[in-house]
Amino acid sequence: MGNYSSKQQRKRVRDTDASSPTISKKQRHEKLVELQSEQRESESPLLLPSSDSLETINVPSASEANSDLSASSISVIGNNYHVFLSFRGLDTRKGFIDHLYRQFVHVGLHHPNFVFRDDENLCFGEPIAENLLNAIERSKVSIPVISENYAASEWCLRELIHIVECKESRGQMVLPVLYKVKPKDVKFMLGKFGEAFKSGMHRFKEDVKQQGPEALRKALTLRVYESEVFASGHEGELVNELVETILCQQQYDLQPHLPLNLVAIEDRVAEVMELMDLACPDTRIIGIWGMGGIGKTTLATIIYKKLFDKFQYRSSLKDIRETIKMEGIKHVQYLLISDMTKSPPHRVHNSDIGIAMIRLSCENKKVLILLDDVDHQEHLDNLIGGCTFGSGSRIIITCRNKALLKFEYKMYELKEMNRKESLLLFSRYAFEGERPPKDLATLSSDIVATTGGLPLTLMVVGSLLKGEKDQMIWEERLEKLRKVPHEDVREKLKISYDTLGHAEKEMFLDIACFFIGTDKRIATYFWADLKFFPRTGLQILISRSLIKIDGGNRLRMHDQLRDLGRIIACLAEKKPWKRRDYGMRKP
Repeated sequence: MGNYSSKQQRKRVRDTDASSPTISKKQRHEKLVELQSEQRESESPLLLPSSDSLETINVPSASEANSDLSASSISVIGNNYHVFLSFRGLDTRKGFIDHLYRQFVHVGLHHPNFVFRDDENLCFGEPIAENLLNAIERSKVSIPVISENYAASEWCLRELIHIVECKESRGQMVLPVLYKVKPKDVKFMLGKFGEAFKSGMHRFKEDVKQQGPEALRKALTLRVYESEVFASGHEGELVNELVETILCQQQYDLQPHLPLNLVAIEDRVAEVMELMDLACPDTRIIGIWGMGGIGKTTLATIIYKKLFDKFQYRSSLKDIRETIKMEGIKHVQYLLISDMTKSPPHRVHNSDIGIAMIRLSCENKKVLILLDDVDHQEHLDNLIGGCTFGSGSRIIITCRNKALLKFEYKMYELKEMNRKESLLLFSRYAFEGERPPKDLATLSSDIVATTGGLPLTLMVVGSLLKGEKDQMIWEERLEKLRKVPHEDVREKLKISYDTLGHAEKEMFLDIACFFIGTDKRIATYFWADLKFFPRTGLQILISRSLIKIDGGNRLRMHDQLRDLGRIIACLAEKKPWKRRDYGMRKP
């Protein structure tokens, strides 16, 4: 009973006669106490009341409406809303709006306050008029549902006026819905719609009388959804269309951000796009691999953003290795299922159920999926294993381990930047320009040489030296970089090392300390004697971008990886040349 009474309080201010007296603070307090008492009796959560029971609200002046939020406003709308619904409750509250609102709440996966509806989001004791206008300003999208009695409400019109202003001044997305009214009746105030407006005019303030009809006419110039025309009047189809439009816009807003000052990316993007070959009707999986910090995620993200609007079903799963480590594979499966179905699925109880749900949700759909930083075959098996994607699907995988990529995948190895590209990237971060100043040109060139063309190092060190004029500090930084990679870069690189087995770790450290430039056959003799299975070990190190074999069959390693290996060796044995005694060592 208490719960029912609480619901009765949840009506809109625009459903009442705006000329009624304003409720007093004492009445507000008594109403709140009554509702709290009902809540305790029913043991149900206190439902947020609407301003219907408040009868009227004070209209802020133009200066007040556009001023900074008050403390009370912030308490109500501290988070930005994604969608603001403007409607006349007498016409649509229990029908169309209820279905639309519930569907928005159902799919609002990535936003804490996805949709604003005043009977859900206003509290007693708050400046309601200011909150409503601020809620519109804080929303990304507004949906005015213009129904037969919409123009009879001063507050519906006031909301629409503000929505149109936000459209014109801020480019806010506005999706007007004409609910069982005709465009000509709204434009020229004809029929029952016009009669409703005229019946309420005597209560309206002068600004609403003038600006309300104009705001209605401007709304009609936008993309308008007519409920009686769209899908032959099937309202469920209209609800789905609005939800799909909002979700598409929301996904675009939530695309991963790219770092600033990108250098030499166009050619690499073009090469990967050639592998994507959108004209090919087959499903294609493209693997981008390379050492840590080389820019795989950035490249894959650019490709994803370029293709985003060409696919109805898409999902960008970033930093899978770390996400699975922190949240588990079931969480990543949940995210992928949510993106593919565009609705929150049931909780994934185990990974076997999760992959089964993924297969069902992706079956015969043309999808675009980015799986970033995958480091185990099991992860791929649990995310795309056994899936039957629709014609033209594209899956992008980034990883450090080439062995994860099957032979039928299209593979792209991302390599280091050359000297010219490296200096340009460093200059953009260190000097916000295209080249270093003359007095720091030599030092800049020497610092760039220590990075080995690794974008992560160039960005980190460039940012570290930004604004620094003292050449002595530059010289100290150069000397330190020659001995030890920056700690942020070191931790990034060490991820690949940590995934190795014992034998492969020892081989990696041996190469870093002794065997760079050595014929691999010589090193292989040592490792074979120690039962390290060197041929398999070398293949693992190569596939994980930790070493390379040059044309002369010699072992090579990126300078940053070499320095990392020597640091690890020093920490273990203090002196690299003492870390190994082949005569005494046991496998």
